[in-house]
Amino acid sequence: MKNHYSLLILIILSTSFISCKNEITEIQPDPEPVLPNPYISSHFTFYYTSYDSLFIKATADSVESNYTRVLADLLTDTIVRISVHFYKTHEELSNAVRNVVPNLPSWAIGLSTGKDAIHMISPKHPEQIYEYMIIVLIHEFTHCVTLNINPTFGNNPRWLWESIALFEGGQFIHPNQLSYLVQQNPPTLSQLNSVNNTQIYEVGYLLAEFIVENWSRQHLRNMILSNGNIAESLGITTNEFQTAWFQFIKNKYHI
Repeated sequence: MKNHYSLLILIILSTSFISCKNEITEIQPDPEPVLPNPYISSHFTFYYTSYDSLFIKATADSVESNYTRVLADLLTDTIVRISVHFYKTHEELSNAVRNVVPNLPSWAIGLSTGKDAIHMISPKHPEQIYEYMIIVLIHEFTHCVTLNINPTFGNNPRWLWESIALFEGGQFIHPNQLSYLVQQNPPTLSQLNSVNNTQIYEVGYLLAEFIVENWSRQHLRNMILSNGNIAESLGITTNEFQTAWFQFIKNKYHI
């Protein structure tokens, strides 16, 4: 009889264990929070794709963390709220900005279309590198800031427009990686102003760095306000600027 009781207790315990085990395995993780679309942060409104759903807060936080720095660097404290639009394909991006840029280059992944609007391929697009796309977002945000300072500044002049955005985005390329600089053949500002010349994306950081280090951030802001008028803002000619810029590069980076 004692053995029967022992067997009964064993069965009850085994059943209880199985029941508990089943309950444990059936526990599901908390679902990811569903964020609104558009997602509104302190200074931006994000219209995002399904690629971005799980990362939109991190994306917003990344550009928000650079907001105060960029405004301080460019000596301004007030700009309008900026709308950021993400797209899944280059075709969608191209169609969205067609009224501003009728023939968007195939290599373009983002652009600002005014002081309050940015359009970009999704930072989480499977063919893009997320960390790099955040840098692009900061670059485009900088364009918006400069347009808040001077509404006529967009690509006017192109070399300075891109240089400032590259500088604030931290998009530095060492001169010893650029064969034309190593060979002592720097591009002119006139060449860099050509839409078909992509060298500006390689040397733009160095141009803005030169202005800041040899003059000041106030002079950089003055260049924005004067649409790149070197004589008015810096007190030298364009040829003198170009010569001094390349000498700055040779001295600092030993090429």
